[in-house]
Amino acid sequence: MKKKALILFTLVIHLALHSQNRVIDEFESSSGWSFNKSDGVNVNLTTEEGIRGNAIRFDYDFTKGTGYGGIQKLFPIDLPENFEFTFWLKAGSPANNFEIKFIDSTGNNVWWVNNRNYDFPEEWKKIRIKKRHISFAWGPTADQSLKRIDRIEFTIASYVGGKGTIRLDQLDFEPLPPETSLYPIPEITASSVLKSHTTDRMTDNSTETGWQSTGSKGQYVLVDFKTRREFGGLQIDWLKGHYAVDFDILLSMDGKEWEKAYQVQSNRGETSFIRLPEAEARYLKIDLKKSIMEKWFGIAEIKFLTIKNSMTPNDFLIYTAKNSPPG
Repeated sequence: MKKKALILFTLVIHLALHSQNRVIDEFESSSGWSFNKSDGVNVNLTTEEGIRGNAIRFDYDFTKGTGYGGIQKLFPIDLPENFEFTFWLKAGSPANNFEIKFIDSTGNNVWWVNNRNYDFPEEWKKIRIKKRHISFAWGPTADQSLKRIDRIEFTIASYVGGKGTIRLDQLDFEPLPPETSLYPIPEITASSVLKSHTTDRMTDNSTETGWQSTGSKGQYVLVDFKTRREFGGLQIDWLKGHYAVDFDILLSMDGKEWEKAYQVQSNRGETSFIRLPEAEARYLKIDLKKSIMEKWFGIAEIKFLTIKNSMTPNDFLIYTAKNSPPG
């Protein structure tokens, strides 16, 4: 009884935390946002169509080749032990530095996420900033732990210079439960199953067995993690001679709205390593487009990478090397 009560209490706390999701700014207007820029940088702020309703559009021009230009707004927030900020980003910009700053009430102490030589997305992309991503930048405070912020700033600092445009939409804040590496065993289903080649064989730690579809049209594999989960990507070991040539990896929090996280075209290998650095989802779908056999698909094993397995391209390379045949 005590164990059941503890599980119930943990579930209640988890749901309570996630019910506190807070919309900070929907960016329906540019009201409240002010500029922070260096000399020789021209900036402009307008609104245009976004993901939902309007988004704000920030244009910058490094007329002297260097400098910085950004926008900031007052958002007083007392921070819990763990949390994340999310926003949508779309840009037409050279690879300059993209800085997200969190500033205290004095304006002198700054924490940030400093994305150097940033590859800006040309289509709308949801950006997640967790507590672990934020580091102390500068300031006189002796306590560098981040417990409260008063302002948030988005800044472009010159790396290659030039001029560009960034668009921002739907800035949210959400308290999170403590980070963990312990998750429920995922439940895996599929669009079709050939007798004696059931979906549970994709997680039996044997590449000699596996799931097989009954056709090649409209086929998919669906993973339900049973909870919101972080992971670093996946390794797909295909049944010999049954691999997918083309397939997509889709992620979802609710099983209804899906985001394409990765696309593979012209695959020629029987093991696919998919890097999804710091991915987070409740559901994962492998949407199978084309089979090498043209009649069916087969997967021997699916493995989910940890965050550390793909944190950097080098981490991912080490993982793939360790899990590939010699040579």
